[in-house]
Amino acid sequence: MNIKNTFITDDNLKISRWSMAFPDAEIISTTQFEPQFHQSDVVWIVVGIKNWQSLISGYTQLGIPVIALSKRMTLPELRQALEAGARAYVEALANVNTLKQVAETVTNGAMWLPAPLLTRIIGSLSNILSEPTNRQKSPLDALTQRERQVTEAVAQGASNKEVAKLLNITERTVKAHLTSIYEKLQVKDRMHLMLIARVGS
Repeated sequence: MNIKNTFITDDNLKISRWSMAFPDAEIISTTQFEPQFHQSDVVWIVVGIKNWQSLISGYTQLGIPVIALSKRMTLPELRQALEAGARAYVEALANVNTLKQVAETVTNGAMWLPAPLLTRIIGSLSNILSEPTNRQKSPLDALTQRERQVTEAVAQGASNKEVAKLLNITERTVKAHLTSIYEKLQVKDRMHLMLIARVGS
């Protein structure tokens, strides 16, 4: 299936990797004209351009997943992007494979957040949600040993490729394990899995 990607940026930031990842992508500059809301499968918006939060909100209200592209990632900026409705937050200079992975994630209905920031967020949440005594049985007990290994690696922010290398298995096998893990734990995406792993470990 052909996915239409639209990038909204300004003349100061046009990255060749965007077109390398998505050859048919439309790149719109806000310095040339005001972008009009139009149909697209995924919209990428550079954080910091004119009315960027309103643009994210507008496309989100149309039911179109929005990915926020950051020039310099920070937690406050991440919070603003998520509050506006972004489904993902990624570096504008991310490599081609990462861009493709992010697009695939949001088109499948999940969220994608950068591992370093996500690890900090999950760490804070797990401290709040952890029960000091008499904890119930961990949901991770339902997983096989290998699935637990995959889960632990993901909880540390590892990508599928990094998990495969760490456990000496293929990326396809990692994806198969994650499918099984998501089903057993009733989670939808990586962020939810990381939270479950931190609280349940």
